[in-house]
Amino acid sequence: MGDTPLDQEVAVVFTAALAFGLYFSTFLSCCRWLLFSDEGWRVRRDIKWPTVTVTVLIFGCNIIYLSWALHWTMVRTFHVANSPEIPYETPEWAGIVSCTVGITEVLLADIVVIYRCWTVYERQVSIIMAPVFLWLAGFVCNILQIYLQSAHIKNPNIGPYAWGSVTMNAGPGIVLVPFWISTILLNAYVSVALIWRIYRTAQECKFSAPVEHLHFFIRVISESGFLYFTVTTAHFVSWFGKSLFATDIMSALNAAVLGIAFDWFLIRVAMSNAAEAAKEGTRASEKGCISTMEFGGSSASEFLSDDGTAVIM
Repeated sequence: MGDTPLDQEVAVVFTAALAFGLYFSTFLSCCRWLLFSDEGWRVRRDIKWPTVTVTVLIFGCNIIYLSWALHWTMVRTFHVANSPEIPYETPEWAGIVSCTVGITEVLLADIVVIYRCWTVYERQVSIIMAPVFLWLAGFVCNILQIYLQSAHIKNPNIGPYAWGSVTMNAGPGIVLVPFWISTILLNAYVSVALIWRIYRTAQECKFSAPVEHLHFFIRVISESGFLYFTVTTAHFVSWFGKSLFATDIMSALNAAVLGIAFDWFLIRVAMSNAAEAAKEGTRASEKGCISTMEFGGSSASEFLSDDGTAVIM
């Protein structure tokens, strides 16, 4: 956490723990809908393992991020309590781990977003060229972040880049700022693309069949997208301030909120599909536009399945 005072460091970890508590509840609920049938606790026959894998990996990133911050805060507190006269500095390599884990979580989520956009748009490569470019830019920023922080440990003369206009204490801001720009643009692009695709289909079918389920999807995409966009933008803006405390707080919140947005989307879609199945009997017997309209090679019923990975923002 850079040169954050101990009291502020404790506040950051406390905030991260509270946010993780909220995220953990959504993770458990999400696993229930991904692994078990709509009614009861019978294991699903058609578990979407790619979705489960990404969900668990994002959970793992959050666990590592919080545990890592808590560990070094406890070490620093113990040192101050027993040797207050000796200044303590958290090892710089600890910051490399924190930054890398946080960025990896975002990159995992963005992969799912890009894949679902590609699927919904009939596997057209052109529709995902921009988000793929932004994802690769974010990946390169992650590599540069690791290199710059590692190089600074070996040669303190490298950095802190006094010419930069962003904070460098919580990590190499000159590459982390472009990373956050890329992920904000990527998620905004994909959200708009998905909403437009669903809205256009709903407009085409509104006179021939009910389209409430499609309207529900648009709301879920908008809400989850706004949630993640808000915290990510706040995190991005914090790099231009002089408060390391603000940057640390937003880093902690960003990790948990991404997981919450990811899981909450899956939960809402799964619950909606369960309600639809209970009302109609089975999705396969549904008639009209919802069961027949095509999103390229996939039907709308496939797109609106309890896989729920159309977007994760």
